[in-house]
Amino acid sequence: MRKFSTVMTGAAMALLLGVAACGPDEGADKPISRDESADRAAQLEAQKAAYEDALAEAEASRGAGEPALWTLSDEDTTLYIFGTVHLLRPDMDWRSDEMDSAFAEADTIVFEADVTSQAAASEMMKFISSEGMLEGGQQLSSLLSELERAELQKALDHVGLPLGAIEPFRPWWAAVNLSVLQIKKEGFDPNSGVETVLGAEARAAGKSFAYLETIDEQLGRLANMPTDVQVDFLVSSAESIEEGGDVLDTLVSEWVDGDVHGIGLLMSNPDMMGSDEVYEALLKSRNEVWVGKIEAMLDEPGTRLIAVGAGHLAGEDSVIEMLEAKGYEVEGP
Repeated sequence: MRKFSTVMTGAAMALLLGVAACGPDEGADKPISRDESADRAAQLEAQKAAYEDALAEAEASRGAGEPALWTLSDEDTTLYIFGTVHLLRPDMDWRSDEMDSAFAEADTIVFEADVTSQAAASEMMKFISSEGMLEGGQQLSSLLSELERAELQKALDHVGLPLGAIEPFRPWWAAVNLSVLQIKKEGFDPNSGVETVLGAEARAAGKSFAYLETIDEQLGRLANMPTDVQVDFLVSSAESIEEGGDVLDTLVSEWVDGDVHGIGLLMSNPDMMGSDEVYEALLKSRNEVWVGKIEAMLDEPGTRLIAVGAGHLAGEDSVIEMLEAKGYEVEGP
């Protein structure tokens, strides 16, 4: 059960290391062996067991009853750091007095990336056309074994998308699209996501905006993963799609309870991400870059609310842990 982690952290919001490209016919008619099927089944059972162990520990831990908020400050700068969920069910009540107060005080709202402006839409289209599409008439299914194609087809049937619609896509971009469709099918709405809500309120209040990365930087980490890692990313998404709604609801419950430990167990670790490469691309390497940018903000007087995916603020490689390792005192849960 690996896909849920991709949903909540970057790629699905664009929603969000040389590439070893396969030739157009590689794997197209690759037969499925008994060994391959048995190995995959054993791998899935191990992943399911690891997830269930993490879930049991996460459910046993408790938060403060509201989404977590941290404060980092010096003599003339206050940085509030708030963990978000990019897509939520429309009826989710997540506001807290503490977060509302931090939002009111902030003169600048800092998001992961600009995903709403006209310039961002243009940048996104340009990036996808160059980095999200296969070249030379190659098709996605040619990169998959028979077993992998069967898993993908089953997932596509679940979300009501024909295979032909994603055949021109590179595996990472197909995984993002599959994840977004699955999230929406489960009733989650980007218009109800924390960034969308806070962004609209901030614009109405005349607040300034800043961003920790560009769309190219965010999605480039996925696009630059080796092809075999991208394929595994896609197939993992497909394999767990039918259970995705329960997993998403569990993660949101941990988030709204402010259970940072639980979020770290379920999301912010390589085992739950499915591979070290995906964990590095989606979380760890981005956190390392962000920490430097957050440090620089302390040199600028004022109050900022940094609102980023909650997965970046949980676990041993979180932004919070990295800041504290550098000697900063971060107040919070």
